[in-house]
Amino acid sequence: MTHIIYPIGSTVVVRNVEKPSDQTLLQGHTDSVTCIALTKDGNTMASGQITHGGNLAEIILWDVSGLLEGKQPMLLHRLRLHKVMVQAVAFSCNGKYLASVGGVDDNNLVVWNVADGKAICGSPAAHDTALTVRWLNTTDAALVTGGIKALRMWSLDVVHRKVRPTDIETQKEIRTYTCIAVAEDDSLLYCGTSSGDILTVSTSRKLKVLSGPRKRFDKGVTDIKVIGSELVVGSANGDLATVDASTLQRKVEQRVLGGVSSIAPDSSGEFFFVGTEQSNIYLLQKHELVAELKTTAHSEHINDVVFPAGYSELFATCSGSDIRVWHSGTLSELLRLQVPNQECNCIAFLPSGAAIVSGWNDGKVRSFLPQSGRLEYVINEAHRLTGVGNSSGGVVPKNGVTAVCPSNDCKRLLSGGADGQVRVWAVSKGTQVMVASMKEHKGPIYAIAIKADDTECVSASADGSCITWSLTDAHPFVRINALFAANFFKSVAYHPDESQLLTCGTDRKITYWDVLNMNAIRITDGSEDADVNTLHINSDGHFFVSGSSDKKVVLWNYDEGSKYYEGEGHSGAVTKVFISPDEQRIISVGTEGGIYVWKVPAEFAKSS
Repeated sequence: MTHIIYPIGSTVVVRNVEKPSDQTLLQGHTDSVTCIALTKDGNTMASGQITHGGNLAEIILWDVSGLLEGKQPMLLHRLRLHKVMVQAVAFSCNGKYLASVGGVDDNNLVVWNVADGKAICGSPAAHDTALTVRWLNTTDAALVTGGIKALRMWSLDVVHRKVRPTDIETQKEIRTYTCIAVAEDDSLLYCGTSSGDILTVSTSRKLKVLSGPRKRFDKGVTDIKVIGSELVVGSANGDLATVDASTLQRKVEQRVLGGVSSIAPDSSGEFFFVGTEQSNIYLLQKHELVAELKTTAHSEHINDVVFPAGYSELFATCSGSDIRVWHSGTLSELLRLQVPNQECNCIAFLPSGAAIVSGWNDGKVRSFLPQSGRLEYVINEAHRLTGVGNSSGGVVPKNGVTAVCPSNDCKRLLSGGADGQVRVWAVSKGTQVMVASMKEHKGPIYAIAIKADDTECVSASADGSCITWSLTDAHPFVRINALFAANFFKSVAYHPDESQLLTCGTDRKITYWDVLNMNAIRITDGSEDADVNTLHINSDGHFFVSGSSDKKVVLWNYDEGSKYYEGEGHSGAVTKVFISPDEQRIISVGTEGGIYVWKVPAEFAKSS
């Protein structure tokens, strides 16, 4: 077992088991990948996707035979017949044929010839939705499908291009079949159900033989694999168990985080990987079911990513109810901070590195210690909860605290909220006092940037304005200047010499502004057809990076205002990009929950 394959959104990742950074990203799908299958010899892979209503969903066949020699996988064929979604795919025992089942809108079973990518035959899979398909292990003329209230065996007649069903008699048991495993000699089928039990079916008599275990699996069985005389069974509740194949009695049990979505044994059956719905991948030993967490990631869209000042070895991301700290080299998770049932909108490290401050959708600012993860303090009701909507009448999805920015001397904290206010807090470990509240914006604050000497800051808002505020001198906490545009501003940044501002937003433009008189100096197209969500400028202002809703990460030369590099890898909108302090890599995060690490090209990278 050398490589492991899994999808992130519309990208299929082929990763070396020993070396996590050795990854190949396969891009061909236009939307989320729903199912993956491999031939027995491991040379060909099929992946199916979901698409928008009314369109045809593709299955892509890949040649992955050259992975051991270090060759790149090749796209062989695109198979298009199923409407809207491909529910399941499976290869026959010799890899000559591929069977696929469409989703709710389609519900057809199609058998394809792998060599030329042409469909041999098809048939409606069942009267109700079909959920899974499997071939028998010794013949390529028979396969099984399972779904809602239906379990069918099919015989394939290649000469006459027909596939003929026979319903399996299960007496009074009416079940929804979610997964099927076939015994090695093809005599029995083990069918997992959404009711949490397993039915054993004789293939020759097409009859139910046994059902069990007596203690059912909570929330239903999601995957079954046959390993020797035992079954390894996973449930939607996160339970794993080895079950005796002949009696269907549970033997060893184990619990993992998140419902089990797939089980992948190695060739000997000694170890197997388990993937869960909370984006965790575990390696388990079959003998005692000892689970070791191998890879983990966010399972919801990611709102923010940030590096500590001047330290490139780790970075933090926030998504849903958790903040995670990652090691940049090995990409392993170092720390996880959770606040159940809340959503974290934004995070920042104090420049001293002494705390991680975060803004939450319940209107609170929470500060955590970066090594232990202990909660240092909470500012209650930092911002009003109800988003004020926006000028066009819609409601902005973010709520509570939407932007945080610590001052460079670490004594002050700036926060922006969905209520359109910018607030200044004097923070220390013991006390957090509001110094000022600046209320001019009429829409949520999306970003705040501060000057290096802490004298001024700028806030960008969805009401179409960016305002610079005085933080010191004779008249503190008043507006110095403002700029207006027909635009929801999503991000704002100071050029390192602080003579110019850079903004981006829903008008798809990236705009340079003069800080003194707030005139637009230059306007460039940040994206052809989608919002530009995020910007980050490097330390000397030579280049900057932008991320947009068209899934692209773009590197620009600042002075020329021209695109130099485009990175495609995300499967959803890019929500945040950040250049590491050593300027060797760029981290981008997106709505699909992926964290992508990009290498800064040699001509832009800092000579270390």
